[in-house]
Amino acid sequence: MIQHKTPNRRWMRVAFYSLALLCLMAFPALGADLKLTQTKDIIRVTLGKKPVLEYVKTERPVPEGVAPVYRRSGYIHPVFSPSGQEVTGDFPADHAHQHALFFAWTKSKFDGKNTDFWNQARQMGTIEHRKVLGMKQGTDRVSFSVEHAFVVGGTDALHETWTVTVHRTPEDHFLFDLKSVQHCATDKPFVLEKYHYGGMAFRGRAEWLKEKDDPGAAPAGFRFLTSEGKGRLEGNHTRPNWVALGGKLDDQDASVAIFGHPGNFRAPQPVRLHPAKPYFCFAPAVVDRFTIKPGAPYVSQYRFLVKAGAIDAKEINAHWRRYANGAKNAK
Repeated sequence: MIQHKTPNRRWMRVAFYSLALLCLMAFPALGADLKLTQTKDIIRVTLGKKPVLEYVKTERPVPEGVAPVYRRSGYIHPVFSPSGQEVTGDFPADHAHQHALFFAWTKSKFDGKNTDFWNQARQMGTIEHRKVLGMKQGTDRVSFSVEHAFVVGGTDALHETWTVTVHRTPEDHFLFDLKSVQHCATDKPFVLEKYHYGGMAFRGRAEWLKEKDDPGAAPAGFRFLTSEGKGRLEGNHTRPNWVALGGKLDDQDASVAIFGHPGNFRAPQPVRLHPAKPYFCFAPAVVDRFTIKPGAPYVSQYRFLVKAGAIDAKEINAHWRRYANGAKNAK
């Protein structure tokens, strides 16, 4: 008769806790609960007690000395690092039309008129928040959808929907996605001329601004890095998978990496890395002109990785692979 030995319970407990430890090492514990709140002026996302970002529904008052023409709604500011630092800049003194995390076209045409939604002082077009389309509160992610209008002389040229999704993450980083869908508001096409900037943009803090166009200057240790290992000068108008920027804020490192979705128009999209200012944008019009036609929406997607730490290419590449593989598997 074959006898079966009862497993040693102490050995089983040791094995169980060892396996649990390995799982924790391989998969860092997720952070606290995500919370999505709305007021008449903003939509705010928090992770536990930490703010992640705010979306601007109502035009904010311009700072003293800034012309009222620079008022705008329909953008994200602030974006926070996990240590509570604001990493975006709004109404910067050098370029008051750069609004933190925003989307604006530059050299364009609608109904025979030249338009420019980026350089607000030219008063050739405005962008405004129209309405909140929906909000979703989940355990692992929260999201909200909003509608914008690109307005030319009182007429809507484009309608745009933003869907912003914030993921629950470990406490050392924030992760969120932005999907933009733009479609013609009339039966007239919207034309983007070939130009060296314009599109999805990110403006960093004033502490990262150069006083002069000096290639050697790096205020607060600020730098750009692309997925191809290039900096702000050699990386300009290249076509990387991602762009990272960051430096010191209050003597602490903070960085942001932005991923362009592999399915975007002209992906990898060209990028404009400014030689002196802490801003860049994904700019598909660098390649050539293109047209958004009635009935054919222009869709673009981006992911944002925000850290209370210096730029780490190895870590960013690991996030990029997950993002790109997710996009591939979704097809």
